[in-house]
Amino acid sequence: MTQKTDRKELRKPDEFQVVAGKAMGWAAANQRMLLIVLAGVAAVVLLAWGASVYRSSRESRAGASLSEALEISSRPIASEAPGAPAGTETFPSKEERQKAVLAALEKVRSENKGTLAAQTAQAELGFQKVKSGDYAPAQKDLQEFLDKSDARHPLRAFALESLGYAYEGQKKFDDARTTFAKLAEAGAPERAAFQSARLSLEEGKPEAKQQLEQVAKDYPKDPVATAANERLELASMPKAEPVQPAPPTLAPENKATLFVKGAPKPAAKPAPKTVATPAAKPAGKKK
Repeated sequence: MTQKTDRKELRKPDEFQVVAGKAMGWAAANQRMLLIVLAGVAAVVLLAWGASVYRSSRESRAGASLSEALEISSRPIASEAPGAPAGTETFPSKEERQKAVLAALEKVRSENKGTLAAQTAQAELGFQKVKSGDYAPAQKDLQEFLDKSDARHPLRAFALESLGYAYEGQKKFDDARTTFAKLAEAGAPERAAFQSARLSLEEGKPEAKQQLEQVAKDYPKDPVATAANERLELASMPKAEPVQPAPPTLAPENKATLFVKGAPKPAAKPAPKTVATPAAKPAGKKK
């Protein structure tokens, strides 16, 4: 019985063969429709491939433009590089070089929207402005970068820290503290702790010393430990007494009225009278 059943089962077509046969039959009956569908799929694949190639090419061009923009910041100042090789482009001043860097980064951002290079240029604009003390525009650029960039962007933590400095530069200490605290979420808890302690020291808070000591203790092998210890050392040094300017030297008769508001000015001494000497009479002729 078992053998008959097995042979009967063996004579049955395989499930895959059945499905394949049905598919082939449908394809034969609907050949024209199938060709249209396949043509559509092929077009979608080609479009996706073309879009991918286009995006890759666009990112490559934008990356090259960004590299050129960042290279400007390393070009020498004419007065600082008298022996520069012939053909080396220099700038007359640091201010002129800074203007050129900002213009180049702005061009990358505006002409390559939607690319990773454009996002990076946005962050770099903020970094450059914080460096030059232009805090309000830096805040705008950095906040826009953080709003639009992916959470995995490699410059995100740097942008957060720079945004904190931009707030601090404008005396917006509460905003600065909130921003520095976000460094912990961005994968830099040691920077978050250090910046909180440093900001407390800047504001003259009594807990600043304890916070700095805790940073050095929690992250002994990180550069923030060295930075925290340096600030502890500076904070422990006695503050220099301000030098009082010497009072102006006055004539004895003016000292009594120096700090008396509305005191009359001393009367000027009268000039000594000059007694006119009569002219000598001409000598008479001798007789």
